[in-house]
Amino acid sequence: MPLCSPWQTSKTEENGSDSFIHSMDPQLEQQMETTQSLVDSSVAFVNKTVWDLMVGLMPKTTTHLMINNTKEFIFLELLATLYSRGDKNMLMDGSAEQAQQCNKMLCMHHVLREVPSIIGDINMTTVSTPMGAHG
Repeated sequence: MPLCSPWQTSKTEENGSDSFIHSMDPQLEQQMETTQSLVDSSVAFVNKTVWDLMVGLMPKTTTHLMINNTKEFIFLELLATLYSRGDKNMLMDGSAEQAQQCNKMLCMHHVLREVPSIIGDINMTTVSTPMGAHG
């Protein structure tokens, strides 16, 4: 809904022969139009700023606070609660499946570290013969 100002004329006043606007001098009329334009621009700026705060900044701030509060809870309270309730060594134990996966990856790592030396040995012991030569 557009804002109305005291110097805006209605349709009935525009159609009248001696309206207030038409009786003023052109310079004053120009100043009023400039002032109206500045007011409209200021109101639009305030509306956009309020909209940005409500739609843009507030959800970001809320999300930021939720994440920080959750991190604080995890690092301070949750960890302290876990340590106070149980055996600390049990907390560090992994499942049998995780241990098996870890051993599998460790074996793969050792094998892959040996691959370059195996390839080098194969290259050193391989004898190549030129094509077409019969020996």
